[in-house]
Amino acid sequence: MVKRLTDWLVAAFVRENENLDDPNVRAHYGFLEAWISIVGNIILSVIKVILGIALNSVSLLADAAHTISDVATSVVVLVGFYAAQRRPDKEHPFGHGRIEFMATLVIALLLAVVGIEFGRTSIDRLINGSTVTGSLPAAFIMLVSSMIKELMAKVSIDLGQRINSSALMADAWHHRSDAIASALVAVAMVAARYGYHSVDSILGLVVSALIIYTAWELGSSAGSSLMGEAPTGDLVHKIITLAQSVPNVLGVHDVAVHDYGFVKAISLHIVVSENMSFPEAHTTASHVEEKIQASVGGTVVVHVDPNNGQEKHGLLLTILD
Repeated sequence: MVKRLTDWLVAAFVRENENLDDPNVRAHYGFLEAWISIVGNIILSVIKVILGIALNSVSLLADAAHTISDVATSVVVLVGFYAAQRRPDKEHPFGHGRIEFMATLVIALLLAVVGIEFGRTSIDRLINGSTVTGSLPAAFIMLVSSMIKELMAKVSIDLGQRINSSALMADAWHHRSDAIASALVAVAMVAARYGYHSVDSILGLVVSALIIYTAWELGSSAGSSLMGEAPTGDLVHKIITLAQSVPNVLGVHDVAVHDYGFVKAISLHIVVSENMSFPEAHTTASHVEEKIQASVGGTVVVHVDPNNGQEKHGLLLTILD
């Protein structure tokens, strides 16, 4: 169901949506997720405020404030993707893709604030008593809101996976935290109606720990990427395999990958026969660059080394750095 919904949204709002190698197409995936989040959160907040006033429910009004605060993270996504799609310039020759990592870091920080506030409120209620009022109509509204927010989270995850975006995955977790919070408030309202007032506080602590852990995972991942995280073993292996599939390449070493978000700057050394002429070596290097670029993308620079006796039984030792 979620995939079909996402397919329809992408087809309706993203032109040339299959061309994910285009930075503008990738940016429009981000814009789509951000606007779905912004519009959805505003509509939910208005409904909660109206019903909260009608039912005289403090919990509904408080949850409306929490939902409207989620708009801030979606604005971060919107600004981040807008900046990331800018063309390379003199100061940023590899583009502005790392802004997406910065957006993820900001969202992770906002998630951490939400988690800490959940924990603080839960501990206060556990010590001083719960303030949740038992209201079945309000609980039903909170449960419906939770289901809608979870649907928004799943759409964000689907879009994020399609373009491999940490920012969209982070925003999805912001939706999911709101969905969990709304569901727990609904459970707490029902429990309070039957005299179990501490349920709200206990569940709140569990959610707080989950949100803070998620914020840490997202933030540490984004921070690691900003600091120049080493490429995955699978990516390095793929690059080596592609290079070695080119005729006359005897070995590969010193593979380096610099991740700039959408653009990856790849460099590597290939080893060829010492008897190969310069034009032949240059042609071989060009073929390696073209093959890796076609499969992995980004920019590729190949340095050619002559075979200096490392060959053993017809195979050259491959060195990874």
